[in-house]
Amino acid sequence: MNATESIHRFLLLPSHVILILLLEFLNSFRSFGLRFVLYNYITNEYGISDTQAGAILGIKSLVDIGFGLSGSILVDMVGVRRVSLAALSVALVGRMLLIFGRSTSILYAALFLFSPCGDALLSVGLYRVALKKLTTPLTRPLAFGLSYAVSNMAGACVAVVVDRMRKTVEDVHVDVGSGYFMDVVGGVYTPVRQFIAVTWVVLFLTFIIAYCFLEDFSVIDPEDLDEEYRNQGESIKGIVD
Repeated sequence: MNATESIHRFLLLPSHVILILLLEFLNSFRSFGLRFVLYNYITNEYGISDTQAGAILGIKSLVDIGFGLSGSILVDMVGVRRVSLAALSVALVGRMLLIFGRSTSILYAALFLFSPCGDALLSVGLYRVALKKLTTPLTRPLAFGLSYAVSNMAGACVAVVVDRMRKTVEDVHVDVGSGYFMDVVGGVYTPVRQFIAVTWVVLFLTFIIAYCFLEDFSVIDPEDLDEEYRNQGESIKGIVD
């Protein structure tokens, strides 16, 4: 099969593929967005030294790896939709803590609890699993190529937005009076905090799209079967014979 036929087959795939690529873009924006600013956020917002920040990020990476491995198992057990919605819900809370949090205890809760349970689960190639189920062996290379292109495009968009906000956005001072509400949402919101708020909006949009449209199903083309289905067919044929 030549490239033209492969592209033709890809265009005949369910529109769900476009949805997955959109979710991949939003998810990559979320991921790259926090990674781009997290170090500056920790050191500038909390006055933490470079050495301490390195230790915090190192511990966070180890915890994320552990939850990421468990997330891979969860995807196989309960499906992409359920893991996606659960992880997005937790990640929304974690990002909100980063936006409004002012104490190191809230910072640690966001980085060591909510981030691993939310962001780490979203970083295990979650939507590529869904993309694999929606494609066949001949169309999968093109689909995965588009997936990586979309992911890199999201990273480029993050870089542009961060640079733009760094140059043009100023601190926002929020004064809502005294009391508990002031303690929670009042204070100074630097461009870094404002950008994290942007990533929260992206997360919320991702959650709405996933909740409304994301489903778990697979596409099987009798003329373009995966190896596992081909082997099952041969086994069944052997038993019948």
